Amino acid sequence: MLSDEKTKPAPNERYSRHIPSSPTIDEMTLSAQVPSWVDRIAMPTFFIFIGAAVGFISGRLKDRLDARIVKQAFTRAIRVELTNLRQHLEGTLKDAAEVMDLLQKGARKALHLSTTFQIGVYTSQLGKLRDVSDPVVLEIIRFYDQLSNLERVKNHAAARSRELTVLTTSKEDAEREQPIALDYASSLEEVIKRVNQLLAAADSLLSKLPQA
Repeated sequence: MLSDEKTKPAPNERYSRHIPSSPTIDEMTLSAQVPSWVDRIAMPTFFIFIGAAVGFISGRLKDRLDARIVKQAFTRAIRVELTNLRQHLEGTLKDAAEVMDLLQKGARKALHLSTTFQIGVYTSQLGKLRDVSDPVVLEIIRFYDQLSNLERVKNHAAARSRELTVLTTSKEDAEREQPIALDYASSLEEVIKRVNQLLAAADSLLSKLPQA
C-alpha cells in the first residue's frame, strides 16, 4: 500500500500537465507592439533591398575590375605597336633628311618614304576602353592623332616629289619647277619637324607603358 501511494501523482500535478502555459507579459507586449504587416511586407522588402544593394555594389566592383584588365591589355599591346612605330618614324626621318639634302644641292630624287604607319592595335582596341579619361590613355590618343596628321603631310611631300621628278627640260616645265621645289622643300621640313616631335612623344609614352 505504501508503494501505491508514492506512485500516485499529486492532484495539482495531475491537472497541471494538461493546462497550456499562458504567454508571458513580455511576449504579449511584443506581439501588441509589432503589427502583423511587418512580418508579411516590411521584412521581405528590407531583405530584397539589401540583396539589390549587394548585387549593385558587387556589379560595380566587377565592372571596375574588368575595365582595369582591359586597360592593362590595351596599354601592353600599344607598347608593342609603339615600339614598331618608333622604328618606322626613324626610317621616315632618315629618308626625308637625305632627300632634303639632295634637294638643297639641286638634285631631283623621288621621296620613297616608308609605307603607311601600322596602327591596327590602336584602331581596334581603343573602342573597348570604358574610360578614356586616364592621363596615359589621353596621351596615347594625342600621339596617334599627331601621327595621323604626319601621314597627311608625308603624303603631300611624296606627291610633290613625284611631280618634281617627272619634269622635263622644256621651257614650260622649267617654269613649274621652282614653285614645286619650294613646296616640296617646305613639306619635307614639316615632315622632319613632326617626326622629331613624335619620336620624343613616343619615348615619353614608352616610359609610362607596362612591359608586354
